[in-house]
Amino acid sequence: MNNADHTNGGSIYKYFEVNDIARGGFSNSGTVNVGYTIFRTTGNTSPLYRIGRTFTSVQHRAYKYDTLLNKQVNGLNYLDLPTKNNVSSAITGENLPLADHTVASTTLASQDAVANSNWVNFTTKVTFADSDTGSTFAISPFTYIQAPCDSSSPNTWIKTGAIRLRQTIQEVGSSLKEITVDGYAPPDATLP
Repeated sequence: MNNADHTNGGSIYKYFEVNDIARGGFSNSGTVNVGYTIFRTTGNTSPLYRIGRTFTSVQHRAYKYDTLLNKQVNGLNYLDLPTKNNVSSAITGENLPLADHTVASTTLASQDAVANSNWVNFTTKVTFADSDTGSTFAISPFTYIQAPCDSSSPNTWIKTGAIRLRQTIQEVGSSLKEITVDGYAPPDATLP
């Protein structure tokens, strides 16, 4: 991440924050192994909070963003581990900015993430400048997925929309946003 305004103008500088990285194309792969590592850096590598077989990125907000204690407590109805009912959207959550002194509240329905064998979702917090903590997590953790391959050329494994970078509006002045990127997926991958 770098020091660039993702809104292209306006009086308020807003940084894109990657809260989820979704990788697609694994439904024909059976069981896959996933993992991550954080290489030693100057302390600005984002942590990885959870990994799951789902297409849906679930918003997570603190109770309030005014004090350190309030930032460490979940907002009303926000869950550390999403439920799995019937949501199939890319992102669930409240698409409204949240002032520092406002209590974050949502419905339990917005905390759903249905299991989906075609996708692996990594929840993280990568941003040049975090508006609620003032910290910088400009480097993402190194994430990987081990899946069966064949002897075909890796050049044919590049799939449109295989990677989704998502912002789930955790702080003031952001919005739900998804950036779709081409990426590697298993040779027989099917992506929507």
